[in-house]
Amino acid sequence: MTIRILLDTLVTGLPLVPAVLAIYLVFRIRDDFDLTVDGSLALGGAVTAVTVVAGWPPLAALAVAVLVAAAMGAVTAGLHFAFRIPVLLAGLVMSIGLFSVTLHVLGQPTVGVDFTDTLFAPFLDLPSRTADTATSATLAAIVVLAVGAVALFLRTEIGLALRATGVNAVMARSHGVNDRRLLVVSLILANGLAGLSGALVVQTQGFADVNMGTGTFVAGIGAVLLGELLVRPTGSRILRIALCVVVGALCYRLILVGALRLGLPAADLRGATAVTLLAAVAAQRWGRPLFGRIGRALPSRLPARSRDRAPSAEGI
Repeated sequence: MTIRILLDTLVTGLPLVPAVLAIYLVFRIRDDFDLTVDGSLALGGAVTAVTVVAGWPPLAALAVAVLVAAAMGAVTAGLHFAFRIPVLLAGLVMSIGLFSVTLHVLGQPTVGVDFTDTLFAPFLDLPSRTADTATSATLAAIVVLAVGAVALFLRTEIGLALRATGVNAVMARSHGVNDRRLLVVSLILANGLAGLSGALVVQTQGFADVNMGTGTFVAGIGAVLLGELLVRPTGSRILRIALCVVVGALCYRLILVGALRLGLPAADLRGATAVTLLAAVAAQRWGRPLFGRIGRALPSRLPARSRDRAPSAEGI
């Protein structure tokens, strides 16, 4: 049972890691909200389904999905600058409009994909558990490449400037950083990652649905908060940021998969998602300060002898 839950978590959670990373880029590094990722994930999945059904190689379909979704981030930035509206509002408009775009791409609400045409076709003849293990390994390799590429980007001069604009945009602009251009870069990158998640989800579950991106941003924030609670990244530690995203996404998914395996009706999954998000917010609000006070209080409560006594040779 435990192995089954872990495999289900990996197979369903790893495809969502790029989307959670996208949300981290916008929500934490840029300190903003971009609801375009909801539509970009669904559009990336739709493009993948249509191209795979048309006979495209699965990697080519994945690449096209990423490019199309990234272009949606550029459109959001264009709306923001052209109409002088907040990114949140521009993203909301895009997420609504992309529903119709995705429906036109699919031609119907749901399109099925033959597993023999996906990245995971070589595993079809394997036993169920072995196939899921191989699928998880393939997904992990793709996720490591995607997260690693973003981590390397954040270490570049442009990536450092991007992080600086999120911390203090006025200070960054005073040092010659073009904040407008970096906003475009961040939205393109975030939505490209969301499109990658959509492409991976379609190739693992075998179908694309017009509603598959609904609630992605909100659920992603819950995963980010959960990851921050467990990993506690800082703005200057790229590796811990990457771990925060991966751990948060998988733990968030583990909670939902575990609930379903324990008998939660599928109709209540949205409610479980909302409760998990509230729990993550509550843990961020009250849990971390409490743990911090306990950590600071422990040294002062230790006996003086145990704090001051040097280790003896016998103890070593």
